[in-house]
Amino acid sequence: MEYGIYQCKDENNIPVYIGSSGVILEKLEKNHRNYYLYSDGYESKFRKNLKEKGKNWTFEWILKPMRCTQKGIEIIEGAFIRFANPLYNKDHYPVKSSIKYGRYN
Repeated sequence: MEYGIYQCKDENNIPVYIGSSGVILEKLEKNHRNYYLYSDGYESKFRKNLKEKGKNWTFEWILKPMRCTQKGIEIIEGAFIRFANPLYNKDHYPVKSSIKYGRYN
């Protein structure tokens, strides 16, 4: 599988959220902006603020998708989050959360 690391920047070009994904950038942005249209969508602090004041916020790859494991990309994602400390990232250790919630085999 291919995974990449993306960021969402506000209108001042400041990263407000960092995440990882295995889908194309346009699809993950659509998912974040339209979470409320999906029965399993949830409103995180980031998504709420994106909806309320993020019309001009932009999504971009920090690290373009590459062949790797989900755990591998989450290790790198966590380092980016801890370095940049974006306003809406609650979880600074994505690997620990994935283990806790059983997202790995």
